[in-house]
Parts: sequence; C-alpha cells; structure tokens
Amino acid sequence: MQRLKTAVIVAAGIVVVILGSSWLLPSHWQVRRSIVVAAPPGALLPLVANLRTGWPQWSAFDAEDPEIQYSYSGPEEGPGAARSWTSGTLGNGSQKIVRADARGVEFELRMANGFAIAGIVSFDPAPGGTRVTWTDSGEVGHNPAHRFLAAFMDRMMGATFEKSLGALKQKAEAAARR
Repeated sequence: MQRLKTAVIVAAGIVVVILGSSWLLPSHWQVRRSIVVAAPPGALLPLVANLRTGWPQWSAFDAEDPEIQYSYSGPEEGPGAARSWTSGTLGNGSQKIVRADARGVEFELRMANGFAIAGIVSFDPAPGGTRVTWTDSGEVGHNPAHRFLAAFMDRMMGATFEKSLGALKQKAEAAARR
C-alpha cells in the first residue's frame, strides 16, 4: 500500500512539474528563414502570390502528402486568393492571401485543429538580387501541450522552409533569365 501511495505522489509531482514548466514557455512562436535570389521581386511575385499555380512549384509542404486534396476560391492571384485542403498527413486547413505587392506576400493559414498562422514572404533589396524571407508565427495560448509544441516549431518547420526557399530561388532565377 505504501508503494502505491508513493507512486501516486511521484506521478502527481511529475504532472505538476510538467504543467508548471509549461507556463514558463512562451505562448508565441516564430520560424524564419532567408535566401538571396538573383531575380527581381517581379519574378518572385507570381510564384508566391498564386496559390494554385505558383505556390505548388516551390513549397515543400505541398509535396509532403501526395494524397492531399485542394479546393480554391477567390481570385487566381493576390489578395483574396484562397485554398483549403484535406490531408491525412498534414491535417486539414486553409490559406488566404491578404497582401501581395513588390514588398512581398502576407497570408493567413488556419488548421482544423485551431492553430492560426500569420505568414509573410518578404522581398527586400540585397546585393546580387532580392533577399526573400519567409516568416510564420502564431500564438498557442495557455494549453500546456501547445506551449511545448511551440518550443519546437523552428526545428519542426525550419528545414522545410529552407528546402522551399531553395526551390523558389531556382524557379525565380530561371524565370528571370528568360
């Protein structure tokens, strides 16, 4: 009986430590990666501002689930262009462009599990071309599991951002040479 009581106390202590430590973690997360592309913003914009024909050419996220099903709404390109998807691998969600101009593209991404992501792919002058910076960020609130997840967002998404930006660089530089 004493062992059971000790085990319950230890388990309760572990739960308290885990829940307590989650409050020390930030509720905000951000993932950011950059690359210099030897192309002007005009060669980048159609690839980033068009969710139907541009984005799939370079976003590694689009290739993670070959069974993903997309549906599109709004204009073909720019503000208001939107897509939603169903995916057994990535989860269901939607993405909508809220701004698209020579400075970059801002978008909102919402996952069915309640996560909301603010994203921007910005275009800034750089020696040799345009510095493209992709930033996603979000708030996870008070849920302890979500706070632990937020602590690992950069590790979980960073490599995919890098792969995507590399593909964007190849596509935009090829378009700029034409």
